[in-house]
Amino acid sequence: MARFLFDRFCLDSDRRLLTRSEEPVRLTPRAFRLLEYLLRQQPKAVSKRELLAHVWDGAIVEEANLKTLVLEIRTALEERGGSAGAIRTAYGYGYAFHGTVHTEEAAVPAPLVVLRWSAGVARLPAGIHLIGRSAGCAVTIDAPSVSREHARLAVSRDDLFLTDLGSKNGTFVRATRISAPARLFDDCRIVIGEVAVEVSRLGSDPSTETVDRIDPC
Repeated sequence: MARFLFDRFCLDSDRRLLTRSEEPVRLTPRAFRLLEYLLRQQPKAVSKRELLAHVWDGAIVEEANLKTLVLEIRTALEERGGSAGAIRTAYGYGYAFHGTVHTEEAAVPAPLVVLRWSAGVARLPAGIHLIGRSAGCAVTIDAPSVSREHARLAVSRDDLFLTDLGSKNGTFVRATRISAPARLFDDCRIVIGEVAVEVSRLGSDPSTETVDRIDPC
């Protein structure tokens, strides 16, 4: 993972967070992904076809969707005192990040758990990880049934605890909606809103999908 520093902004790939002078800058998950990719490729211009494939995972979408994300990024940067010109249009080709960028490579802690759903995969180390639609979440699930900050997964070498954060559409373990922190076994299925997610501890042997309820912390 890396942090990209430019014009008092910081894009933190690990935390899925863009800030300026320590204040969060809101971007939708796909806009964040686009900006991160342009920063990784800078100063090279990236074709529209490559950007569409990367941001939408190969799904067929119209080019207008890409223009909308570029406008979102430019507006967000400009509103926080940055330059909209940081995203340069390579006419007839694509886009590039224009400006001085300093990259800080961060040591990546060993992942302990992997989450898999139809549109993505996330590998998580020990710690407290947010699950939701927001780009600031460790596990970003871009689906209408998922709240911006939907649930919290606590990962340690010994335990996995899942907590719903007052989401509208609920957090489920198998078919049971949880209302208190729940201890997960090493291999189980959870449902975030309407999105099924397989949770597996790396290096573990498959176990029966069960969950223990505990009192709220």
